[in-house]
Amino acid sequence: MILSPSEAWKPLAWNGVSLRVPPHWEVNLLEMSYLQLSDRVGPVMEIKWQRLKEDFSHEAQLRKLAKHYSSVSRLNFQQIPLSEEWHQALSRFEAQSFRWHGPKISGEGAIIYCKACQRATLIQFYHKTGRDDPLVSLAVLNSLRDHSEDGFVKWAVFGLRAWIPERFSLRRHRFHPGHYQLLFQNRQEHLHLSRWGPAEVLLEGGDLQNWFEKRCEDFNWCTTTRFRRIDDGGKPTLQAQSQLADRLAARLWARLTRKLPHFWIRIWHLHAQNQILGVGARGLRPLDQQWLEDICSSYEMV
Repeated sequence: MILSPSEAWKPLAWNGVSLRVPPHWEVNLLEMSYLQLSDRVGPVMEIKWQRLKEDFSHEAQLRKLAKHYSSVSRLNFQQIPLSEEWHQALSRFEAQSFRWHGPKISGEGAIIYCKACQRATLIQFYHKTGRDDPLVSLAVLNSLRDHSEDGFVKWAVFGLRAWIPERFSLRRHRFHPGHYQLLFQNRQEHLHLSRWGPAEVLLEGGDLQNWFEKRCEDFNWCTTTRFRRIDDGGKPTLQAQSQLADRLAARLWARLTRKLPHFWIRIWHLHAQNQILGVGARGLRPLDQQWLEDICSSYEMV
């Protein structure tokens, strides 16, 4: 059964691109600027994107795509006029549409370009007999956004939700069953988001601080164990931060140790979700605690 686009659909946001998809679509391939989604039968959609420094040409991109399909996949590829429905859904972009078909599978998609952020995006939907619904792909296109309007970038994947200042770029990511990790950087500022679970296994025989000091490797650049417990809505929460207030001393310490002198860490235990979340930051200069508080407030697992 196909659900109509509504609150039942789930957000998907990754590295600058966000959209809403049916709840039974799941991410099965994820790279820095690429997502493939599948349902129980197989692939249903893929999207890849990049920022361009040179002039963008739909015709050149479509020629590359046609050559790929004909030489590698041996599918019949053709450019088609953008339908009125797709034109309205993609009115924020410059767009050209295409379709392709083979013996067992077919698809349609669009190459779109955003002048505001100079990002080119390829999005396409796979079709198989008996499960095509043009309203689904249309609703996904209507929800597509490719840049921030308020200075924060949304992240929503595998149950993780967070808002990160857009000045940070994703450097590394990990999504293992018991361990999620996102690492961001802006010059000499580093931001770390982590999730561990199941908490009842990790914390067996000890508390949050004991586990952090003995078994947590994500924040191994933290040289202090002087955590303090804070009141965070009833969640067991620990916080630690560097104490170097003098800038000259901090820079000297950085030169001698080759480590960034300022750091801030908060970890908390979500009993209901049986998980532990952590946010850490480090930098050459003192860290702005307000945006760290904002990140912690937005960071959740659903």
